[in-house]
Amino acid sequence: MEHANYSKPTQREIDRAETDLLLTISQVTGRKFADLAGWHESKVSRMNWRDIATVFCIARMAAEVSPLGRVIQEAFKAVGNKKAPTAGTVEASQITMGF
Repeated sequence: MEHANYSKPTQREIDRAETDLLLTISQVTGRKFADLAGWHESKVSRMNWRDIATVFCIARMAAEVSPLGRVIQEAFKAVGNKKAPTAGTVEASQITMGF
């Protein structure tokens, strides 16, 4: 628990999470979202997305200090953020042209 962070999520973190959440959800209509969730459409329109964004921020903070969260972070560090090779890079020895 030496990495524990007992502070609240900042307003900026909550704003960013809410924006990300709303952008993601806006990809489907309210009717489709309600259908996928098995809810009535009115529940989606009454939902407080800010509270949900706050829960996500707190869950992220909790995951940073949980044993499982630490394992995932260490695994990500070990694997790294490797980029896929670019499609435009082709060695000259691979190209043969005959006329």
